[in-house]
Amino acid sequence: MTYRHLPEQLRPIAEAARRFFKAERGVSHFKVEEEFDKKVSYRPTLHSITRDHYFLCVEVLETPYKAVLDGFVLDCVGHSLPVKLYVAFPGDSEQKTYKDDVDRARNNGVGALEISKKGDKVIHEAVSLSLFALRPIDKKKFPAKYRSSIASAETTFRGGTPEKGCSLVYDEIEDLSRKIAKKTQSKGLWRSLRGGEKPPRIKLDKGPWEKVMEILIEHLDYKRCPSLKRNLLSRVLGVTAHRNETGHKPGTVKDLMNRDGELRTRFEGAVDTLMDLITAAKPLRV
Repeated sequence: MTYRHLPEQLRPIAEAARRFFKAERGVSHFKVEEEFDKKVSYRPTLHSITRDHYFLCVEVLETPYKAVLDGFVLDCVGHSLPVKLYVAFPGDSEQKTYKDDVDRARNNGVGALEISKKGDKVIHEAVSLSLFALRPIDKKKFPAKYRSSIASAETTFRGGTPEKGCSLVYDEIEDLSRKIAKKTQSKGLWRSLRGGEKPPRIKLDKGPWEKVMEILIEHLDYKRCPSLKRNLLSRVLGVTAHRNETGHKPGTVKDLMNRDGELRTRFEGAVDTLMDLITAAKPLRV
């Protein structure tokens, strides 16, 4: 391939990276030092489009990261572009800033590919920069028993499967809301039945989640359980529709961008709803 700007000594690294991604990831048809999106002025050494519609960009440098990439990353994040950026670098030469550069790449969602005579290897994977824009979760604000699952959900989301990350948070909301329904019923915190009204017949721990929430909203005595508000429970009810949706693979880059943006909003909203529900449920000790 013809490189116009890449220094001569790094061109074998670029070719090795191209061969690596073709052999290991099935990605080919790389373009060299060309624009891949009009919103981004930076032109990576190599770029291609994966079968799942991500831009795979490879920048070739002497080290795992350089400050010149900061602007590129920010542009991709700011425009919610589905870019997976890797830095390919020679692993056979001594690098004094190696650890700092690797850490900086990881913190910016950039993958690191070491090209070496001993064998090429990914030091850590790239994160889609459209997902990297996710608002960081302050896990210390959550009770200890929730932190592991929240951390797992965030890692899963950023790792490229945002629909599964959302699902993990929905699972926690469902579990807690069912416990709230059972606890309030067992403690007699539901309102009295109105004339001719029959008691609801549903298993609160196994019945359809949406139906359980509808019954709780309708039957809870809010005066006797003031920490639980109707609008909060209605937010939970709204989550049930997302929980039951089946994920579909995006068909184009545009579809992927729309999906990632929508799921990012849903994920952040679900985390906020879970936190509010945990706070509201504290007096019930569930």
